[in-house]
Amino acid sequence: MLKYFVYFLTFIFAAQCLELPPELQEYVNDLHNICIAKAGISETDHAAYDIVKNPHDPKLMCYMKCLMMEAKWMNKDGIIQYDFIIDTAHPKIKDLLVPAVNKCRNINDGSDLCEKASNFNFCMYGADPVNWFLI
Repeated sequence: MLKYFVYFLTFIFAAQCLELPPELQEYVNDLHNICIAKAGISETDHAAYDIVKNPHDPKLMCYMKCLMMEAKWMNKDGIIQYDFIIDTAHPKIKDLLVPAVNKCRNINDGSDLCEKASNFNFCMYGADPVNWFLI
């Protein structure tokens, strides 16, 4: 359970600069590294991602899917676990996260799970562009 709220704390929102305890930062780093490898992208690809100019960058779409699946935000059937996201949200960001998630409950499924994850990610950005960022 602890590892899930870390993901929520870092994946979509950063309400303020939060300093994570070392074991939580390690989990976030591990999640990032797992998904970089699974998606077959480089750190350069990740760093170059621009959600405004290229929100559905083919190189990053499956990375986003990996993040969502590893954190249990999306199940293997591609169903986004909205209640799970809200129920496990870190208290420091819950007030920001809940309205954004609720705005993104009806996204376009896309042609595959990678596109669906990208659509959700883009919706979350649109719901709160000030606080959004990608781990």
